[in-house]
Amino acid sequence: MHFLYVDESGDVGAKPGSSRHFILCGILVHHADWRKANGRLQAMRERLQTFHGLPLDAELHASEFLGDSSNHLGLSQRQRLQSLLHSLGCIQKQPELTPLCVVVDKGAIDPTSLAWAELTRIAIERIGISGPHADCHSKGLAIICDSPRASPGRLWSQATLSAQPQLAAWLIELPFGRESQDSHLLQACDLLCFLMKQSLLPNHFFGTSGGQQLLRRHSRLWTERGQRCHVKG
Repeated sequence: MHFLYVDESGDVGAKPGSSRHFILCGILVHHADWRKANGRLQAMRERLQTFHGLPLDAELHASEFLGDSSNHLGLSQRQRLQSLLHSLGCIQKQPELTPLCVVVDKGAIDPTSLAWAELTRIAIERIGISGPHADCHSKGLAIICDSPRASPGRLWSQATLSAQPQLAAWLIELPFGRESQDSHLLQACDLLCFLMKQSLLPNHFFGTSGGQQLLRRHSRLWTERGQRCHVKG
């Protein structure tokens, strides 16, 4: 069985001022590899506490880390940048983690349904490419979303299963939510999602050398192992 951790960026509206894109980023991991992968992310957080003083229970939230505050969580902007680069490197070095992303150019079609249909499609595709796991051949996909309040419900299943009927053979329960501050993998999804948004419409920070360094490492991750899908709504 695989877990698919998912975070989103952008809104679903079409009014002036709405986001141009709706983005879903996910990290796919087999349950037999979960403990090892999560342990490495925990060890990474312990290193960040040792080197930079980042509290273990603090949420590594990308948009806040790269904000204008000179002292977020007691860390300078340089320390926060180094923490995010270190986090990206930790994801990049773990072949057990497969990053997935769908970017929807918003149009007439509901971007949420389209994004979820595409994300589940490429997740099942990647599971098929990787083949059976050495420790477990059981078939299944459990989806964990950022925040219990935002996790999609029955309407999600109707729309997504209609678009991707093969998902019915994989899906275990409806997607459910967790608070991202309690999940290393959801915080990793948040980082990937935020940087994907910035690669499309960068803010002023990403014109700096530090911002460019983050985007280069982010781009290298997708080139080496991840799968991106860009579709029009």
